[in-house]
Amino acid sequence: MDPKPKHEEATSAALERIHRLERQERDRLEHELATADQRAELIDQRRGPTDPRREKLKSIEHVIRFPMAVLGVAWAICGIVVLTTRASGGTSQVFAISLFVIWFVVFLETALRYIAVTDRRRYFASRQIEPVLVVLPFFQVWRIMGVERATVLWGEGVERFLAILGHRGLFRVLLAAAGLLFLGAWLVLLFEKNAVGSNIHSYHDALWWAVVTVTTVGYGDRFPVSEGGRAVAVVLMLVGIGLIGVLTATVASFFVQEHTDANKDLLKASHEDLGGRLDDIASRLTRIEAALAGGPGSAAPGAQPDPLPDPLPGAPPSASPASAPAAPPCAPPTP
Repeated sequence: MDPKPKHEEATSAALERIHRLERQERDRLEHELATADQRAELIDQRRGPTDPRREKLKSIEHVIRFPMAVLGVAWAICGIVVLTTRASGGTSQVFAISLFVIWFVVFLETALRYIAVTDRRRYFASRQIEPVLVVLPFFQVWRIMGVERATVLWGEGVERFLAILGHRGLFRVLLAAAGLLFLGAWLVLLFEKNAVGSNIHSYHDALWWAVVTVTTVGYGDRFPVSEGGRAVAVVLMLVGIGLIGVLTATVASFFVQEHTDANKDLLKASHEDLGGRLDDIASRLTRIEAALAGGPGSAAPGAQPDPLPDPLPGAPPSASPASAPAAPPCAPPTP
């Protein structure tokens, strides 16, 4: 058997896969560019018409964005030192004073900008996350990318989070699991409150134990000792296993569906192209079968023979009956 057709078929399939990957990459880049354009358009819409004062504030903010980010990191370091170390005397006071001085500088800079700007409502609409940057100065690092762009990205993240919660009823599942968690904590407290050797004596302890059990962590600092408490523990363990499975499957399904929707147009075009090719192949096969069925002598007298099907692309042209060489005449018999 000639291996050439198989080689050509494999080459054609590889080229088709390469073309499909190229189309997918092109569509991905076009989608990223369209998303960037939408973000820029949304920022411009929220920003509204500009004026010289606002442009001046923008240029000043662009200059001080790195120093403000450094102040945010310094604030976080001072807070960690104050909360986690047992420094006393002058060292503790220095870190505590630095913490409040940095916070005051951030607050003062933000307040001066809002005093200087003319349209404060529209200015705040384009910078909705700025209160977070003032209350927690560590997030001043967002100013490196721009507060307006960070606001748009934050809005997209919130929208995606809400979409995941609404995907396939995940919010209802989480709500039911939370209800079972609080109910299980209350039930285990009823069983364990007066049990001998129990270490769960308050609802706070019971709720902590329920959270640890549902999340399948199991620290072991709190545990039920009564039969009823252990029965509640078994139910919460099963709820936790099911909850983790549902959460993982739902999030994965959301991203798969998002990817499928993004490539829906490409898949639709590919299916239409494939359908057209299959229709062409079917029509060619029908004409070939019709030509093969009408053999010599099967046609009616005076009927014209069916035309041969069009040759496939790349096939050598077949010789027509008119162009075939004539047979040599038979020689007369010799006496």
